[in-house]
Amino acid sequence: MRETLLRARRWRTGWVVAFAALSLGLMASGAIPAPYIERREAAQQVWKAQSITSYHIVVRAFFAGRTCAQEIEVRGTRQYVVRDTCNSSWLSSLTVDRLFELSARLEAGPECFPSKQDCFCHRVRVGAIEYDPNHGVPITISWRREMQPNWQHPAYWKRVWNTRELPNCATPARTLRLEVVSLTPLDNYETPRIPHASSATGGS
Repeated sequence: MRETLLRARRWRTGWVVAFAALSLGLMASGAIPAPYIERREAAQQVWKAQSITSYHIVVRAFFAGRTCAQEIEVRGTRQYVVRDTCNSSWLSSLTVDRLFELSARLEAGPECFPSKQDCFCHRVRVGAIEYDPNHGVPITISWRREMQPNWQHPAYWKRVWNTRELPNCATPARTLRLEVVSLTPLDNYETPRIPHASSATGGS
């Protein structure tokens, strides 16, 4: 009986060690550097070097199975909403600064699910950003947020051990695509198209 228990303990310890080694191997193989930060920072420098403080921008958005558009005039720290068919506080005003902010979302690491303690799945964003070579503006932002098995986390293997089955991390992916239709610099002395203005800050 004692020998059976010892064998069971050795077997369990062996599996734990194997899971840990596999996790470390997956972490090493998955650590592929993505140049998102470098590309965004370089593009922002191109945009800032032009010192464009007043402009008219039109952005088309595709999300949640719908298509909409925003047309905005920016004059310094003020934003004038000319047209907005999105009606989404999440998108906020799609100014150049907001587009850079949204493009930075791809730089964020995976988010644990359902919690940091029980992290057998995680949310990840995969996609691509296209920057205008002349102005540096993100002219296309495209990403997909999906749930994936978190093989690198001990919680994944703990759940496998306890349930004797692979965790189900399948959920519908959420997609977003933003396209800059036009961007036109404006002279500061021009009169805004509409009188209503908003602050330069927006929701996330």
